[in-house]
Amino acid sequence: MREQDQDWTPSRVVGEIKIRGGNLRALSRSSGLQADTLRNALYRHCPKYERIISEYLQVPVEQIWPSRYEKKVKK
Repeated sequence: MREQDQDWTPSRVVGEIKIRGGNLRALSRSSGLQADTLRNALYRHCPKYERIISEYLQVPVEQIWPSRYEKKVKK
């Protein structure tokens, strides 16, 4: 399995947010959510929260969580 086919680990997501000068709690609050709400996206499929993180990181959501956004192949 190629690296780009694997979901980012929760620590990588948090680390990438920190690299850009933010943190998950502040991002949650600035999005009008409770402080720990976005943490849910690290462990389960939450499209709205995943999109907020993706937009902040400027990385497509499909690149961060490819297993959650696999393209449906027609047979």
